[in-house]
Amino acid sequence: MTVQEIFDTPAIKKVENEMIGLEENIERHRVDKPSGLEMMRVLIGLRRNLLADMFVMDENYKRLLSDFNETMKQQLIRMRHETIKAAHGVMNADVTGEIQAIGKCFLGYRYSKLHPVQTMRAKKIWAILNGSIDDYVQFYSDGVLMGGYVYDSRKEQESENQMLYLQEESDNWNEGLDMEITKDMYLIYPVHHLVSHTDFSIFDLLWVRDFNMEIQMKSNYATYPEEEEGEDISFI
Repeated sequence: MTVQEIFDTPAIKKVENEMIGLEENIERHRVDKPSGLEMMRVLIGLRRNLLADMFVMDENYKRLLSDFNETMKQQLIRMRHETIKAAHGVMNADVTGEIQAIGKCFLGYRYSKLHPVQTMRAKKIWAILNGSIDDYVQFYSDGVLMGGYVYDSRKEQESENQMLYLQEESDNWNEGLDMEITKDMYLIYPVHHLVSHTDFSIFDLLWVRDFNMEIQMKSNYATYPEEEEGEDISFI
């Protein structure tokens, strides 16, 4: 089946139309927010499972996955550099306290023009999924990296490879995919996170080439005199 045919199957059309209808009801306050969030997450999970059953890895999908992997890798490297630069800028400005900078990378908010399905339904579904409306996709509130990339002035900094692979050596995070076809790909951990731990379908990811970055700055300090010791309070 082509991608267009997959998204035109009655099961996918039904669940996606239910998602769109639910979002409209949430925005019109016909459904309260907590209930709407839970209902949407159920529908997103159902959609993901339906699409997973129809995905068969082949050389074309492998090429698209490789392009997605490499593009996201380069954007994460850039995000890390910008996060460190922002932290140093604040530190050089002599801001009081312990400085922490958190860089977050999100899949682009704009629907990819490369995706073979360019319907209004597809664009509305992407708006629901990508975090620009609400935190509907579980384990995606920090973007493609759980917790984001953290620069903390009190700690040893995580290396580039540690951010990408969770270790110093390059790895291949291809669990959840065809292990044989993808055995030589060196997929970064965020690909595994998106495919295996969130409810994005791989059909949502393969054509993404743009990303949105956020950098948050935190400064933590106390006003107590340095010589004043904290009181030891025990509840036992």
